Amino acid sequence: MKKNRLEQIKEIIEKYGKVSYEELGALLADVSNMTLRRDLITLEEQGYIIRVRGGAISLDELTKKSEQEFVHRFSDNVQEKKEIAEKTISLISPKSCIFIDSGSTTLYFAKELPNNNYYIVTNALNIATEVLRKSLPTVTLLGGDVNRNNLVTTGRSSLDFLKDINIEVAIMTATGFTPEKGCFTCGSQDEMEIKRAVIESATKVIMLLDSSKVNKNTPYTFSKLENIDYLVVDKSFPQNVKNDIIEKGTTVI
Repeated sequence: MKKNRLEQIKEIIEKYGKVSYEELGALLADVSNMTLRRDLITLEEQGYIIRVRGGAISLDELTKKSEQEFVHRFSDNVQEKKEIAEKTISLISPKSCIFIDSGSTTLYFAKELPNNNYYIVTNALNIATEVLRKSLPTVTLLGGDVNRNNLVTTGRSSLDFLKDINIEVAIMTATGFTPEKGCFTCGSQDEMEIKRAVIESATKVIMLLDSSKVNKNTPYTFSKLENIDYLVVDKSFPQNVKNDIIEKGTTVI
């Protein structure tokens, strides 16, 4: 009977995408709230749903939401990101071990990547998938906890794995850059930890930054300007900011 009830609850959540405890209670009038809560825990453990405040959401619905959010970011400043990606290709060599950071600009870089025998490391599922469309690069996806919102791996397993990899080139991106402080920032602590570990490990660090990120500040600083060897920007990047960066010793492409 419990198995049938779990199937029924799963079908309801898949049908509506997201439901509250009240909505489930109305549809399953003979089932107590306590039982519903236990059933949702079971379905989450089985990997069918995600419990949220006041109810549950289907994994399909969550995936669609994540894809829509990424498509929106991917479609912003398209020409600028393509320009940056194309310029970055000239800074890498075949047979290099290259870490590709998560982000919409770095995804454009992955699309532009020539079909050569690079050794690619990434913590972004979409970037790994994009590079795997090519026949020659070797791709390693960092293990760890997968963030359901952006399909990126983080956590202790990812950090431990990075200790064993000799990264020659890190292709990084930032959510924001504050010129007066020379700080590159991102939106989460988990993301910050991975970015810091990569930059510390890499022989050469290349930051991809479109002009929309300038003077945008997000909660976590993962790098200062002095840790960046090359900053690759678009043609709309403020000239005064570019001049200041060059004076401080970072090459701007």
